[in-house]
Amino acid sequence: MKVVDIEVYIVGYRKTDNDEWETSGKSHGNLIDAQAVMNKLSKKTKQQLKLFKFGRAVPVE
Repeated sequence: MKVVDIEVYIVGYRKTDNDEWETSGKSHGNLIDAQAVMNKLSKKTKQQLKLFKFGRAVPVE
């Protein structure tokens, strides 16, 4: 069995430094797509935005 490493990117947002980070629950498999979504959101909202990166190993048969 082979194992493939997949990186998942999630855009988080919060109103102030004291708030917890929240996400829409949508994940992006490509860094460029996640950055494009974050740039689009930054033009629409005054909230703080941050890009989170998660990694996971997925078995491939």
